[in-house]
Amino acid sequence: MKKNISILLGVCLLFVSCQTEKLDTTENAVLESTSVSSNKNEAKKLKEPKVIKECKVIDLDRCDLNLTSNFWWPNQPTAWTNGLFTSSDAHQMSFLEYDNGTANIKGSAVMGTCVIEVDVWLTDKKDWTTFSADGGDFKDEENDCTNVVKEDLHYYVIDSSKSTITATGGDCLEEGTFGVEQRPDPNDDTTPHLGVIVGPGAGLFDDSDPLAYGLSTWGWLLNDAGERSWIFDFNFNLECEDECDTAFAKGNTDAGEGDDSTCFLEDGFNRWGWTIGPLSEGEYTYDVYAGAGQCDTDKGELVGTATVKYDSGDVTVTYDIDEDYTVSETHTYAGNDPYPTKNGSDTVAPGQYTITPNLSGDIYVIAHAVVCEK
Repeated sequence: MKKNISILLGVCLLFVSCQTEKLDTTENAVLESTSVSSNKNEAKKLKEPKVIKECKVIDLDRCDLNLTSNFWWPNQPTAWTNGLFTSSDAHQMSFLEYDNGTANIKGSAVMGTCVIEVDVWLTDKKDWTTFSADGGDFKDEENDCTNVVKEDLHYYVIDSSKSTITATGGDCLEEGTFGVEQRPDPNDDTTPHLGVIVGPGAGLFDDSDPLAYGLSTWGWLLNDAGERSWIFDFNFNLECEDECDTAFAKGNTDAGEGDDSTCFLEDGFNRWGWTIGPLSEGEYTYDVYAGAGQCDTDKGELVGTATVKYDSGDVTVTYDIDEDYTVSETHTYAGNDPYPTKNGSDTVAPGQYTITPNLSGDIYVIAHAVVCEK
C-alpha cells in the first residue's frame, strides 16, 4: 500500500483520519464510571503532542571568534568573547520538536563554575512565507559563515509563559532562575521580529559544514521583577535521531527523449537535487530518491515515485511514497525555465517552488519531499 499526495495549482486538500473506540457498558454503575474515566484518560493521552524530531545539541567551532560555544550570556552586549557556554560530559542539551508546532531546548551547559539549566519552549512553527507575511524578518549576521537560505528554514518564537533558565555557580553573572523572552520583541513594531531559526545552516557561525542542521535565536533573561536584564544567544548545530531526509524526483535518462534531468550541482548550486525537463504535454513517472548526496543515487534510498501530468497548460504532480515512510513536506516547481527565481536570480530553495499557471510549450519540473521512516 502506498501513500498518495497530490498538488494541483493552488488547491490543497487535507484528510484527517480519526479512530473512535466504543465504550463497554456494565450493570455496575461504579464500574461503568471507572471505565469511562479510564477511557477519558486514554483519550487525553492520545491528544498529547508527539515528538517528531529528537536532536543532540552540538557546540559550534565559531568561525567569527575561533572559540567553541552553544550559548552566549555576556556581561555587556559588545563583549563578544565573554560569557560563552559549552557542553561537557556532565552537561548536554537536547532539542525536541513536536507535531503540534512546538519545540523544547532542554538540558544544561557550563562556563567555568557557572552551570545553566535550560528549559526553553518554542511555539508557532512557520515556514518563511508565512513567517514573513506575519511581519517576521531574517537576521543576516555580518560575520556568519554558513550557506543559510532563509526560505529553507523553519521559524519559531520563544514561549515566555513556559521558559526558564537557571544559573548556579560563582562564575555566573548572577545566580537564580530567570524568565526568558524573545529578542527582539515580536510584539514591538519598532524592532524586527526575527524569531528562532531552525534548519540547514541555521547555526550561522560554524564553517565545518555550511549546511549543517542547526538553530539560532536571540533572547532576554528577566529578573525577579520581570525586567529585561541580560541578553543571550543560542547558536548551535543539531545531531538528530529522527529518520527524516530530503528527497527529489530524478529524471529517467534512459527512458527516451524528454525524460531527462540535470543535477543542481552541475549548474553551480551548492546542494543536490534535480530539475527535470524539458517536457512536452503528457504524463511522466519518475523515481524519488532520499539522501542522495552529490546526486549519487547509490548513496540514497529509492522511496517512491512522482508522476507529472501536464495537460492543457495545467500541471499536477502526484507523490507515491512507500508505506514505510511518512511525508512531512512537499514542494513542487513547474515552469518554462529550469529553475524558479528569487530577486532575479535562479534558486533551488524548496520554499520558492511554485507551479506556474497557464503554462505552454516545454516545461521543467522539480519535485521535492521530506520523508521520514516510520
